[in-house]
Amino acid sequence: MEVGLNNIRISINQLIENLNYRKMKKMISFSSLLLLTFQFTFAQQGESGVYFTTQDFKNGKLEYAINCKTEKHKIKLNDFLDKPYITVIHEGKRYEHQKKDIFGYRDCEGIDYRFVNNGNYPILNPQENIVLYKLIQGVDSKTSKRTISYFFSNGLDGSVVALTVENLKAAFSDNHKFHDLLDTEFGSGAVALTDYDSFHKIYKVNRLYQNSQK
Repeated sequence: MEVGLNNIRISINQLIENLNYRKMKKMISFSSLLLLTFQFTFAQQGESGVYFTTQDFKNGKLEYAINCKTEKHKIKLNDFLDKPYITVIHEGKRYEHQKKDIFGYRDCEGIDYRFVNNGNYPILNPQENIVLYKLIQGVDSKTSKRTISYFFSNGLDGSVVALTVENLKAAFSDNHKFHDLLDTEFGSGAVALTDYDSFHKIYKVNRLYQNSQK
């Protein structure tokens, strides 16, 4: 009888240890996410500059950085001239960098951009797995409104392609659970791929991707 009680006590203690471990693991993961979000959201608040590399962007490291409240400089994108480089006027000096050789830049509005094929793509959610971009293009002759297109990449280093269900499936070709979740959520067209889950504080497409990993 005593042996049986001891076994029960051991089982209960093991269960408690497992629960505590899982709880601690979730707390660590949540803390890591908060730290990452802090880096992206607050590291350069009120600053402008250029990100040379993807790692610079992740670390919040700006070159030619200024405090927009007290300093001025120019980052010329040369889009009108369709040039493959940017021109930076910083502290009275002129610098030129090929767009293909640098990650992107941050403007004084606090918006981060990634250079893709000589274009500059505003980044919506840098801390999420599937990174979304909102590109505002020329005026539609029929509606007289600017055309808005959405793109995505698998991580900050991934290729940038149009945001469609088929392209998402192709980007995660081995994740069949994700494919099924995409069809269920977006197949009818009633829900947009750019919808935001305000309860979980994440874009819905990324929420589905997270669920597909479970």
